[in-house]
Amino acid sequence: MHRQVTIDREEQERVRGRVREVIATSPAYGDIRAGLEHLGFQAKEDNPALALWENGENELFVMVHMDPDTGRLRDCEVKTFEEMEGFE
Repeated sequence: MHRQVTIDREEQERVRGRVREVIATSPAYGDIRAGLEHLGFQAKEDNPALALWENGENELFVMVHMDPDTGRLRDCEVKTFEEMEGFE
């Protein structure tokens, strides 16, 4: 039987906002990686072309897609585990 863990939605949104700040202010992947690690995220796929990060405590998932030619951010998504259901 799985134990239900209650997620603090305010904290989840605060962390989501911090992730967006890190990505907006740090266009280089190394800076984004450091910022995500600082926020408690762990890499599931640590490849600048397409990186996947997860924070189980706040149930957040981050996808970072960098342009391999320019090194610039191409796309990024910050979603809750709930929002990601059905995509795995």
